[in-house]
Amino acid sequence: MSKDILLAANIPADHVAYYEEFYTIHRLMAAEDKEAFLAEVGPRIDAVLTSGVRGFNKDLLDALPNVKMVSVWGAGLQALDLDTARERGIAVTNTPDNSKIAVAELGVGLLLAACRWIPDGDNVVKSGRWESESYSRLGTGLAGKKCGIVAMGTIGRAVAKRLEAFDLTISYFGPRKKDDLAYTYFDDVEKMAEDSDFLILCCPETDGTRGLIDAAVLKALGEDGILVNIARGKVVDEDALTEALELGGIKAAACDVFADEPRVPKRLRNSDRLVAVPHIGTQLSDVRQKRKELALANLQAFFAGEPMPGFICGPNA
Repeated sequence: MSKDILLAANIPADHVAYYEEFYTIHRLMAAEDKEAFLAEVGPRIDAVLTSGVRGFNKDLLDALPNVKMVSVWGAGLQALDLDTARERGIAVTNTPDNSKIAVAELGVGLLLAACRWIPDGDNVVKSGRWESESYSRLGTGLAGKKCGIVAMGTIGRAVAKRLEAFDLTISYFGPRKKDDLAYTYFDDVEKMAEDSDFLILCCPETDGTRGLIDAAVLKALGEDGILVNIARGKVVDEDALTEALELGGIKAAACDVFADEPRVPKRLRNSDRLVAVPHIGTQLSDVRQKRKELALANLQAFFAGEPMPGFICGPNA
C-alpha cells in the first residue's frame, strides 16, 4: 500500500511528479481551505515533505496525528520545529547537497554585479542606448578593499574562501570568535560595517538576526559601501535600505532574498542602485538533482527501516 505524503511547501513540479511514482502526494499549498484539507487528510499522513525555507511547526504536526517522518527538501534548519519533532518521536531529514557552495558563488557574483554595475551595463547595450551615448557610470574595484561577512558558518566560510582570490581583506561578525580562523573578528556588526567597504550577509534568520542590518549599520557602511544579502530578507530593515539607496547613504545593494518575497516594495525594486535576483541561491541543476534524489532517498530509507542519508533527529538513526 502506498504511503501518504503531505506536501507542505512549493517545490519544483517535476520533483513532485517524481515522488508521485512512489507515494500518494497530498498538496497542502494547493488547498483553498488548508484547515479543512488537513482535517480531512491529516489522519492518513505518514510523512511530510517540505522545504527548508517553509519548514514545519507544531500546529502542522498537531494536525497530523500519525505522521512519523519529515523529509526536508533543502539544507536549511531555521524553519524546522525540531523540539516538537523530538517530543513526538518524529524523524527529520534534510538534503546535504552542497548548496552552501551554490549560495556562496551567487554571493560573489552579486558583489561583482553591484560593484561593476553589470545589470545596468547590460541594459545599456541591449536597449541600444550605447549607440547614441557613452557609458560613464563608475564602478568599484575589489582588490585592496575590506569585506565584512555576517556569520562565518558554512556559507560564510565558502564566501570568504572565494573572496580571497580578489585580494580582499576579510573580517567577520558572529556570536563568537572562531579559533581556527585568522580573519579579524568583530563582536559588533556596526563597528565591522564602519571598517568595511562591502558587507555580505550569510546568517540564518533568528530572533537575534531579524532586523540586524538597520539604519545605523547602513550609515556605518557609508556612501561608498555595498551590501550583499544572500541570507534571509528579514535580516535587513528594508525601509532603512530603501532610504539609504535613495539618499546615497550606501552606494549599492545586491539581494537574492527579500522580507516578503516574492513581493518586493516598489520603491526598493525601482532603485537603480539595487541588483536583485528572485531567491536563486541554490537554483543550479546539479544541486537540484541531488536534492530531488536525497529527499526521496530519506523517505525510502525511513520506511525501510534503514539509515537515512540526511538524518537530523528522531528514531531510526
